[in-house]
Amino acid sequence: MSQNESERRNAYVNELFAREDAALRYTRQQTAARGIPQISLEPNEAKLLQLLVRLSGARRVIEVGALAGYSGIRIARALPADGQLITIEVNSLHAEVAREHFAYAGLAEKVTVLHGAGTDVLPKLAADAPYDLMFIDADKGNYHNYLEWAADNLRVGGAVVADNAFWQGNIFNPQTEEDHAMVAFNRRLAAHPQFDSTIIEVGDGIALGVKVN
Repeated sequence: MSQNESERRNAYVNELFAREDAALRYTRQQTAARGIPQISLEPNEAKLLQLLVRLSGARRVIEVGALAGYSGIRIARALPADGQLITIEVNSLHAEVAREHFAYAGLAEKVTVLHGAGTDVLPKLAADAPYDLMFIDADKGNYHNYLEWAADNLRVGGAVVADNAFWQGNIFNPQTEEDHAMVAFNRRLAAHPQFDSTIIEVGDGIALGVKVN
């Protein structure tokens, strides 16, 4: 598929199925205005994540990598009234801005933002396992660690979802440590005995694994 054709398809989906409302537009605008890297999910990716949360029947979700809260808004909107999202963010400014955006979207009661590195925070959350779904969109070098945490702390039938599975094409000719980390993550997910998995060809690739045992 040509780049132009891919862009046309993305624009079509975004306009028809993933149109942003005021809260999502505000979050994206403020991400840029506050100097936060503009690496949030694209609208069609975020809508897919929202639907995966709904399909899984998730009530308790863990997100590693809140950034400014864009993906978290989509997740929280898919949760039932008593659902809860715990999102982890290593950067203090990003965590503060994410809290503001969840409040702006009317989701503050559903979302807890924890400031810290995923590898430091996740062990403290294990006592309250099992969880229903985990979304990973953070430091690539620890994707494999987050996957193993998911294997240990998701319920059977729960799902692990990870962004950047194609890593901008760098998985096909890995050069950097992050490139190799994503190659290793994809291979581990594909071979993991506890997950039935694939990569969905949306955006930069959405890896999906359903816990089977």
